[in-house]
Amino acid sequence: MAAQVVAATVGWSANRQAAQAGTEAASRALERLLPFAPPQLALVFGSSWFDQRALLQGVRSVLGELPLAGESTAGEITAEGPASHSCVVVLLAIDGLACGVGMGRDADRAPRVAGQRAAFTALQAFRGSPRAGLLLLGDGMVTGYAEVVRGLQEVLGTSFLIAGGMAGDDLRFAETYQYCHGEVASRSVVGVLLGGSARLGVGLEHGFAPISKPRRITRASANVLLTLDRKPAASVYEEYFGVDVVRRMREEGLNRQGIAYPLGIQGESANQWLLRNVVSFGDDGSLACNGEMREGAWLQLMIGSRELALEAAQRAARQAIRPLNRIACVLVFDSAVRRALLGPHHAAMEIERIRGAVGPSVPLAGCYTYAEQAPFDAGLSADGLTGQPIATQTGSVLVAAIGV
Repeated sequence: MAAQVVAATVGWSANRQAAQAGTEAASRALERLLPFAPPQLALVFGSSWFDQRALLQGVRSVLGELPLAGESTAGEITAEGPASHSCVVVLLAIDGLACGVGMGRDADRAPRVAGQRAAFTALQAFRGSPRAGLLLLGDGMVTGYAEVVRGLQEVLGTSFLIAGGMAGDDLRFAETYQYCHGEVASRSVVGVLLGGSARLGVGLEHGFAPISKPRRITRASANVLLTLDRKPAASVYEEYFGVDVVRRMREEGLNRQGIAYPLGIQGESANQWLLRNVVSFGDDGSLACNGEMREGAWLQLMIGSRELALEAAQRAARQAIRPLNRIACVLVFDSAVRRALLGPHHAAMEIERIRGAVGPSVPLAGCYTYAEQAPFDAGLSADGLTGQPIATQTGSVLVAAIGV
């Protein structure tokens, strides 16, 4: 009996012409895979600087009608390290793989319906059983991901494994893009349902620790934090850094100070923290964050360091591969603010740490994102079911391993 094929390849191009970059990246991935098996699924990560439709047309000119999902980025990730202004194509070939790709639109106006639609259309295209998990790719400018997840779970089940990264646009914070087969959209979510013989392992870590006293969120609306302990929310920074530093943060928006000191919302246990970066300060002392805020929750100011971030990436990688017998590939969804915190040298070191944890021969690719989605204790489940709530993180690194 022939051995089961469990393979993936990665193609990469930094060609300045969008269509040519897509063609080159897809061709390189395909050439490497065909000695093993024909591809069954394509994942595409493209710089937002490209003409998105031309980029995807270039990819499709090589891969034809192959099921495809992807998104624009705040930077790309290859096995060699961080990249920019490039296109990365991942091709999967696993004997017995079942997959389905679906899209839900208008995630900004009707997030729950968008989640339902993405899950339903992915499920319609899925042929096989069991279901292992869903990779979620979505618009990084949308803040209502708790509702998106509820919509997904209404179709797939409340304990179903959902993990992924939200699209970026190279820190311009204007518009991100999602890919589904031959379509390019914005304000949408794309779901990649995986199963059959395939399994999905995930690990989510950030490495930040609390440094301030706990405060209660007394007023919040969507992603805007209004008051903490009935005081203007900006007071959490003013008391720690002083008024002059906060004035500079207000003028600069998401600066290095805000990146190194995000806000942390305490989870159900003492060591669980949802990270939120402040993207702007309101004149009334409110804080607009890149993620939803929840009234009644406890919040603290957090601190991060380069070494803690590197250790977290290594832990996430080990969690992701733990449940798999054979690994086809590893996908890395790394927060764009982590890249800014680490700087070029340490960002490359982070990919090296992940590479060291998963092994030198495992295909590795991914992108820098505006938010990450995964179960709170992501490493505890990889069989399609998890008892953990799906959390939206910012400032974290999510490693997703696909294999058997």
